[in-house]
Amino acid sequence: MAPLPRSAPVLHSMVKPDRRQAKIEAMRFQGIDFLTARTLFLALAVFIFVGLATLDDYGVTGGLMQRQLGLAAVNYVLGDSDALVLPEAVMQHYGVAFEVSLVLAERFLNLADSREIFLSRHLLTHLSFLVGGLFCALLAQRLFRNRWLALFALLLFLLHPRLYAHSIFDTKNIPFLSMFMIALYLFHRAFRRETVGAFALLGTGLGLLVSLRIMGLLLVAAVLALRLCDLCLAGAGERRRILATGVAFGLACVLTLYAVSPALWNNPLGIVQAFAILPHHPSHVDTLFQGELVRWPQIPAHYLPTWMAITTPPIALLLSLVGMAALLRRAWPRPGEAFRNAPSRFWFVLLACPALSVLAVIAVNANIFGGWHHMYFLYAPLCLLALFGLHWLAQALPRPALRKGVWTLAAAGLAATVVEMILLHPHQQFYFNFLVDRSTPEQLRTQYHLGKTLGGMYREGLEQLLRVSPSSTFSLSSGWAGGPNGHATKNRSILPLAERTRIRIADGAKERSDYYIGSGTWAQVKKPEPPFAPVVYARKIYNNSMFWVTARDLSLVDAGIADAYRDLYRTTTSGTPAASSEFDLYLDGNRLTWVKAPCGPEDVRGTFLLRVFPVDLGDLPWWRRQAGFDRRDGPFVEHGIELDGKCLMQRRLPAWPIRAIEAGQFADQGAVFWLERIDLPLGKAAAIDPHQAVWALPGAPVARGRFDLHLDGPSLTYFKETCRPEDTAVRFFLHLIPSNPSELPAHRRANGFDNLDFDFWENGLYREGQCLATVALPDYDILRIRTGQFHGERQLWRLDIPVGD
Repeated sequence: MAPLPRSAPVLHSMVKPDRRQAKIEAMRFQGIDFLTARTLFLALAVFIFVGLATLDDYGVTGGLMQRQLGLAAVNYVLGDSDALVLPEAVMQHYGVAFEVSLVLAERFLNLADSREIFLSRHLLTHLSFLVGGLFCALLAQRLFRNRWLALFALLLFLLHPRLYAHSIFDTKNIPFLSMFMIALYLFHRAFRRETVGAFALLGTGLGLLVSLRIMGLLLVAAVLALRLCDLCLAGAGERRRILATGVAFGLACVLTLYAVSPALWNNPLGIVQAFAILPHHPSHVDTLFQGELVRWPQIPAHYLPTWMAITTPPIALLLSLVGMAALLRRAWPRPGEAFRNAPSRFWFVLLACPALSVLAVIAVNANIFGGWHHMYFLYAPLCLLALFGLHWLAQALPRPALRKGVWTLAAAGLAATVVEMILLHPHQQFYFNFLVDRSTPEQLRTQYHLGKTLGGMYREGLEQLLRVSPSSTFSLSSGWAGGPNGHATKNRSILPLAERTRIRIADGAKERSDYYIGSGTWAQVKKPEPPFAPVVYARKIYNNSMFWVTARDLSLVDAGIADAYRDLYRTTTSGTPAASSEFDLYLDGNRLTWVKAPCGPEDVRGTFLLRVFPVDLGDLPWWRRQAGFDRRDGPFVEHGIELDGKCLMQRRLPAWPIRAIEAGQFADQGAVFWLERIDLPLGKAAAIDPHQAVWALPGAPVARGRFDLHLDGPSLTYFKETCRPEDTAVRFFLHLIPSNPSELPAHRRANGFDNLDFDFWENGLYREGQCLATVALPDYDILRIRTGQFHGERQLWRLDIPVGD
């Protein structure tokens, strides 16, 4: 591989070139020589071939809501619907341009089968990613005029493991990333040509960009700022041209945005509303980060930079840091002149994109959760800065051998990334680099949120079951997003029709199923317990258990395993149960075992309740301390087995000292079938159960409705004497209006109240037909409390309680 010519321009002259020379250079930039074009398109053809060959390996992680968004927009545009009815309120702030293209492709190709629809969405999303890589290479050719750097740009952009996996199933972030790269290409082209047509084309591109994601306004602001700067510095003869290009850009951008955004047709200010809600939506999400479950807005400032650092390939990360440092060093002696120079300003824009975006997220405390997938577009400028870093190293090193060594290390870095992607296939979305511990068993799973794109793994589990199941048809239940829109259901939809008909998705909390898919990736700072039932298939990545498939019926597994469970049953039942009700409860060390014989399908219905009360509330995770217990509810199919007409279920208890255990069984609507309490002998060291203490209600209620409300200092208690299932099945709303609105969290001040909505089983208990829930109130002065219950958009009941003067 030939080293870069040391004379290759990067920052160009700090003196503004004359217009004739600029025109000559611009003309050179328009064409790509045959060898460069052949190299790029040959590499792109390889990626297209690999993509087509492996496309059907990936599962479905989402996309249903986005597709409904596209369908709603298409129906509105074509006149099939009188109004733009979006699937959910949260979808009002997502662009529809790419989703509309996917739906139109479905209609043009007359696709009706779910498998065909999902594969078409995967293919078009992946092709958009490849187009983004092509424009990255074309822009590199414009910037450096070197075919090897252009090829390296294509590879660096496409060989990002997480982005590559997301390019199959992510119809929101990947199209925006690709369009961002195209917009950068048009940005550079417009400022080099300085023509009305070039800026009109740039405005069209940025209009499309903003229609995909509101963050596209970042580049719009950059263009307007640079045009204003040029207008202030230009002479009288140049101002008319600058104004003409600025007007052309603005009109093209606004008209394009309006044309491709049906939501703006009746509400042109909708984009302002979308921008206003950006820092605060959604506001109820918890995320696992560095071993702690944190809730926005408590997410630390280093959250986004950390995620970007630990999930970016080392070669891209290193070169981008070198590029940033080299760029600042090159411009530092004369920053004013560097910024006034049109060619060099483009690099400052690239540098400002990630820097300002990260600072803006930190400044407004935007709700970035589940990694940095919302900010994948930042990889476009980072990729170009990495090219700058490689170019600078190839020029700065004095000896040809050292410069060749830089190229060799860069190629080796890409090769290592390719090997990593092959080993992870088809789950490259879980890639982490060497900056985190990838060797310790279950380390990553208990430190970082891994579940955002877990759904794609369910296809692998279904395909394994189709291979090993002896039955022509079998039923399956799932503990992760089960139900009609769950991951198991969606991934069954992408299987061939003959395989789909063999699988029936069961409700594991209500009916018997042959197999169960469980996950160990989400919502546990502590290590989730391994499955109790025998594992038919399991998947590990970086020595972390991602998910497993278990068989509840021992007749489906090896006879030796069945004998081991029979021995466990005999050993368990030889002792004395700690409590007896519908099930006998046996307590042995840190395990609680449920046993019932004989046992039928009606005995394992609903959900099994398990609450563990600690001696020291400080042992609880922070989000459980308000309730006073650790909640470990789950369906029998997730934790139990059936053998010889008997039921056996076992749960692992936490390692901290326990003073009481509550076990029982309740229906999905909240009605408790049975409940038993086991008090452990801790003597005087035992703490007082906060729920036992509050059960003697604090005086007369301050308001009466479907629930009686008792206000006692910093707590609000809901109580109902005769509790029915529907009383606890729907969500409670709790809105607090403070005496001083400035005491509200920043993201709540626009609404004028604090939102503490909750589900009954988060804060409540059910005993002997009575319901009680206690909520701790914040320490600011409260003027009024509004509370009640709601279902969807409808309020079932509401009470207003004046508290302050």
